[in-house]
Amino acid sequence: MPIHRLLLCLYLYLQVSLATAQVYQVQGTVRDATTREKLPFVSIVVNDGETGTTSNLEGRYQLRHNRPITSLRFSYVGYTPQTIPVDSVSQLDITLRPSAAQLQEVVIRSGINPAHRIIRLANQNRDRHRLDNIQAYTYRTYNKFILTANAPDDLNLSDTLRLSEEDSSTLRMHNLLAKQHLFLMESITDYAQLGNNLSKETILATRVSGLRQPSFGVVAAEARVFSVYDDMPVFFGKRYLSPLSNGSIRRYDFVLQETAVVGADTVFIISYAPQPGKNFNGLKGLLYINSDGWAVQNVVAESHADDKRGLKLQQQFVKVDNRQWFPSELDVEITVQQIYMRGHQPYGHIRTYITNVNLNPPLRRSDFGVIALEQRPDAWRQPEQLWQQYRPDSLSLKEQTTYQRLDSVGQAQKLDRTIRTMEYLMAKQLPIGPISLDLNRLFKVSRFEGMRLGIGAHTNNLLSERFTVGGYWGYGLRDKEHKYGADATVKLHKPSELTLSAAYAEDVAEPGGRRLPFQERALLRDLRPALLPNLDYTTQRSAGLSGRMLRYVQWQAGIRQEQRRPTLPLFTYEPGIGMPAYNLAEATAGLRFAYGEQYMQLFNRMLPMPSRYPVLWFQYTKGIDVLESDGYTYNKFDLRAEGTFRQRSLGETSFVLASGWVQGEAPFVSLYNGYGSYSSNYKVYAGEGFETMRPYEFFSDRYAALFLRQDLGKRLLNTKLFKPDLVLVQNMGIGDLRQSIPELQPLEYANMRKGFFESGLMLNNVISSAFSGVGVGAFYRYGPYALPRAKDNLKFKLTATLAF
Repeated sequence: MPIHRLLLCLYLYLQVSLATAQVYQVQGTVRDATTREKLPFVSIVVNDGETGTTSNLEGRYQLRHNRPITSLRFSYVGYTPQTIPVDSVSQLDITLRPSAAQLQEVVIRSGINPAHRIIRLANQNRDRHRLDNIQAYTYRTYNKFILTANAPDDLNLSDTLRLSEEDSSTLRMHNLLAKQHLFLMESITDYAQLGNNLSKETILATRVSGLRQPSFGVVAAEARVFSVYDDMPVFFGKRYLSPLSNGSIRRYDFVLQETAVVGADTVFIISYAPQPGKNFNGLKGLLYINSDGWAVQNVVAESHADDKRGLKLQQQFVKVDNRQWFPSELDVEITVQQIYMRGHQPYGHIRTYITNVNLNPPLRRSDFGVIALEQRPDAWRQPEQLWQQYRPDSLSLKEQTTYQRLDSVGQAQKLDRTIRTMEYLMAKQLPIGPISLDLNRLFKVSRFEGMRLGIGAHTNNLLSERFTVGGYWGYGLRDKEHKYGADATVKLHKPSELTLSAAYAEDVAEPGGRRLPFQERALLRDLRPALLPNLDYTTQRSAGLSGRMLRYVQWQAGIRQEQRRPTLPLFTYEPGIGMPAYNLAEATAGLRFAYGEQYMQLFNRMLPMPSRYPVLWFQYTKGIDVLESDGYTYNKFDLRAEGTFRQRSLGETSFVLASGWVQGEAPFVSLYNGYGSYSSNYKVYAGEGFETMRPYEFFSDRYAALFLRQDLGKRLLNTKLFKPDLVLVQNMGIGDLRQSIPELQPLEYANMRKGFFESGLMLNNVISSAFSGVGVGAFYRYGPYALPRAKDNLKFKLTATLAF
């Protein structure tokens, strides 16, 4: 071979060898050098800005480049940046050390803030990045929930010979948590969205430590609902002012912490926190804003207030189909500061990964029903191959141990049976074979009946999924009367919920009350029925047909015959003559319209999901002269609307609008009482009706009432030791009684022709925990029906709240 050819071949060989030694792909994990904690959203820049990426929520990164990678620069807010030369390695794990200057010490107080320009640009472009503006999309999620606990920082268990009993318990918990978590749950779901109101999520696979056949799965609902592009995004059940809302630079402190140039784009890392002295529901955290569309690439958010529940949320976005920034990873951390388990503070961690995003799915409205979340019947028995396909990484040894140990414990302790029992308890039913006990019939307390003890039972699905029969019995210790009843229902058509029902009851009912279809009482939000001093004894027979139509409309029609025996002290009875009785026959037709309302099917139950639209009720009642009625003929119309709206500055506004009209001859028990809820014996906030009006102070055959609540939260009172939720209340009503009521002719009774008015101020959560609170309220009655003495118009009441 000639020498020049030999040299040429040698040259080409060396070039190929050098090329194969050059690095075009690098991956690894970034951790805290001290705690070994994995760091999310670390900025990683290749070759001084040729390309780059950020670490994911697990601290992992992966880089590919069309040129040799010679250096990587790692930077993270609050940590000292590092630039690492890259030789021939493709796996590069990095540790970063916290910097001396902490994030909260860097605050710009004067001059031009460079972060404001970036925030304004992100605000101007937020509409194009809202997921609500996408016509339709689908994706698949993998979700993992871990419940574990942390030991206090000052815990010292080194001298095991001198440990107290309490410390020994702490040591056992410490050793347990070193090997396993307290609880572990995984799920795989399919999610679909069409427009703003139609959504559907199906749990394809679920696995719960300790359970063989779980009827529930973890989903990323809370993390998914939060959107930094909304003015007032929902953050774990509460509304907060977004750092990207209009005018946010007047309320938030923004600090440009770092700028990373990645190819043609730039990522601006900006910290945000409420300005000192600004009293509003604010967040704190980090925004990673990409110059490509001025979109949010990463979000870190947590409540700035001193909440009793520690909540932290992280979201990561990627660009899908080179046109839409879409969430790819979600992370939620939850701690409850007041709760300790054997010296350890429990916390929950939910991690979600989103894959298979489709921005042009062939979805139709008929694909969506009222059930927005449901679980496939075989979700609990999916093969391991499916889990391995969608897990971003294999289960750690600690996670595997959690499943193994808790599964064996669950089998030994029969946890599946316990969970089934808890599900029935939530549904207020306790199954015993094909019969379920109605737990809400066991015990009740009211002013009229006193303590009411009883029992009730219905057949369940073990006997039949098409029909149920049941009955109840109860006895009031104060009124010393028996109550009982029986009913039966038949499901004629499951998709439309078409149901035929019949019932008989000897019970009590409110005179002049309001009966609307599909209206359920909320716990602690409607205590009025328990405060009523007088009720009518009733004998009622009824039959009805109900169902659902047009997705959001529930309808009901029926006929009932009842005898009402009032106990109101409106009459002076003659000796030997019993209470008067009114025999009525009525035909009814009503509906409930809840636009956008959906349900989730979990725990073997249908649970309603909150809707942002008002709910409407309407019912028409016709008094007819048939059966054994006393000949009353009348038309009765009832209307109710209720809803909640949220504003940036004023908080949450709730309203209830109620009205009714009776036309024709009707007994006073079929008219309307004044809707009062004041009781001198029980000074608690009823949550429904007029708080300073006695229940039967007024009667009307036509009325309208408006109940307004403005929850300002902690905007006006937020000190270190005293920070209740301030709520303003304004109630007003008007009514008239134009028809003649013969049985009331000898009496002087009032109507609300001149208008009834009351205002209130409540301080909720004066004493509070992570899940509940107690407060106080003051309500004042004024206007034409104010009482003669001013002090009698002022009523004080206790308030109670729940955090769920």
